[in-house]
Amino acid sequence: MKNKINKDLISNIEISDDMKEALYKNCLKNRSTADFRFKYSGLLSVLIMVAVFGVFSIGASAAIITFWNRISNMDDEEYTSYVAEVDADTFISTDEGFSRELTLDEIKRIIELERKYYDESVFPEKIMPHYQSADEMRENELAYVVSDNLVYLPQKEMDDEQLLEYIDHDAKKRYVNIQELRAEGIEPGQGMALESTPLTDGSIEAKAKKAADKYLKDYYNLVTDDSWIVLVDIFDEEEDRYSNIMTLGILHYYQLGTGYATSYDVYLNADDMSLLSIGEAGYGSILYSKNYTFAEAEEYVKECEGKALEVVKSEFGLENPDSIKYDFEGFNLEDGKTASINYEMKFDVRIIYAEVRIEDGEILYLSRF
Repeated sequence: MKNKINKDLISNIEISDDMKEALYKNCLKNRSTADFRFKYSGLLSVLIMVAVFGVFSIGASAAIITFWNRISNMDDEEYTSYVAEVDADTFISTDEGFSRELTLDEIKRIIELERKYYDESVFPEKIMPHYQSADEMRENELAYVVSDNLVYLPQKEMDDEQLLEYIDHDAKKRYVNIQELRAEGIEPGQGMALESTPLTDGSIEAKAKKAADKYLKDYYNLVTDDSWIVLVDIFDEEEDRYSNIMTLGILHYYQLGTGYATSYDVYLNADDMSLLSIGEAGYGSILYSKNYTFAEAEEYVKECEGKALEVVKSEFGLENPDSIKYDFEGFNLEDGKTASINYEMKFDVRIIYAEVRIEDGEILYLSRF
């Protein structure tokens, strides 16, 4: 299905060209959602995209079918409790709904346990309780409290059972949210999808996915299977910053349910399937990467710049930039430290953005404007 952007809406937003460029850059880079605790897409994505979701393919794994059966067969009481929680949820990020922040160890384990939950049907022994008041909770219990609209986490680090209970809670809440939106005639956005976009052989969406699959293999040696959600959107007659008209293809790849792990975004000129941008995001891509102080990162600026220039020349045929700027605003888990370096390269009227992981020189994000 092709989507038409409301060009009057976009053109009537009174912002400068520099701000538009910054918004577009941040939208593609998913800066607001690079921390995958965030539930929704960035501002520009909300303005221009409506994702379309279908049903699981015939080849869906037994584990995915088991998961689907689990969340779609809640009893009325449990389903109703999630409806109330969804209605009360006004948080921008998942963390805002927690009584405390997750520790890094909990985040690492939740990534591992999410894959077991979705891929191996490793479910919790019991359901995370819902209470009206925190007074009903036992010591070091994990629970959702209606009066506070918070998920209370135990003060000590959660064990695997508790993390699985939260993963299960999150999956059911997402499912209920989607059902309620669809009952109102609204299709849910990118961050909530439980199903891939259905593709018809020979369609522009299918061709775009084939091209994007190749880019993911070339850049990240990634081959996806049916455990991955792939959302494909095609936008007709889009105008880039140089007044060129093209068909824009936007593809989002992430594994089912991975709220904390790694995802990939690919933007294409769907007229010739040339790459506009490609990016890797999420905790899964950086938690096990080495962090550097900004002073240490300075020592790798030229080395990582060379890696970026090699890819820019290979992919876009551009070399000898007029100017290069860099910063350390990429993934960082501690104040004053970073795992990557960002570059802005100007080639006459073209601008290239690249993010390079310091540890191994991998391109985490690349785009041309």
